[in-house]
Amino acid sequence: MSTREYYEHYWSEAGYNPRRDDTPDYLRLLFQRCVHRDDDCLDLGCGDGGSSGFYLTAHSGSYVGVDVAQQALEVARERGFNVLRIDDAASLPFDDESFDVVVCSEVLEHLFEPQLAVAEAMRVLRPNGRLILTVPNVAYWRDRVDALLGVWQPGGDDRARAEPWRSPHIRFFRPATLRRMLLKAGFDHVDLIGLPFPLFGRVPLLRRFSRRPGVFGRAAARLSPSLFAYGIGAVAARNLPATHDRTRRLAAGTAPGPAPP
Repeated sequence: MSTREYYEHYWSEAGYNPRRDDTPDYLRLLFQRCVHRDDDCLDLGCGDGGSSGFYLTAHSGSYVGVDVAQQALEVARERGFNVLRIDDAASLPFDDESFDVVVCSEVLEHLFEPQLAVAEAMRVLRPNGRLILTVPNVAYWRDRVDALLGVWQPGGDDRARAEPWRSPHIRFFRPATLRRMLLKAGFDHVDLIGLPFPLFGRVPLLRRFSRRPGVFGRAAARLSPSLFAYGIGAVAARNLPATHDRTRRLAAGTAPGPAPP
């Protein structure tokens, strides 16, 4: 089975079909701080467009999404998004310096060579462009406990815990390794932010009492993202002048968002 065939099934009714109808809060936060009204945006691995398409179409200069799965793209087109099918995230059909922002959310963990996709994202970014990405955190506290108990949970779909050998997640990151990969790809500045999750949201007897991250969960993810962040968000900038500290302040939450319309 080819990669394309695998993800055609993944996005089908018979597969996992991870459809979204709105932008998750953690992505909205990153977009509000990093996406400007006149930015040209590329959504790399857009799927059905639900995670990023609605927000970026409404709040940026232009939006285009790309993905390998035709079934997902058909849903995106029905939603009115401008999308293209690609064969490989490491070979994009765009000229150098075509975009101000590249979004790559929950994609790198699915790729055999994520470093090539990151390098390609940098190629199509303009000077001072930003790569906004999110990945799961393999070092999350619950996964560490599971590993000590002899359980491996790679994530990716609802069967991953019972059948980890068939999970679509094939590459794994923690904050330090994600930063190192982005810097090695040539980005000048990388800011990371821990993506919070209900602290006991994956503890069976306690999950009913922990439906939202809460103050403690958010603070824990910020102070120790490697341990308490369920996912990792990153903003990587290329050719950013040394005097420009906007992305430096993102993780601290002090950078202002885009001006209102």
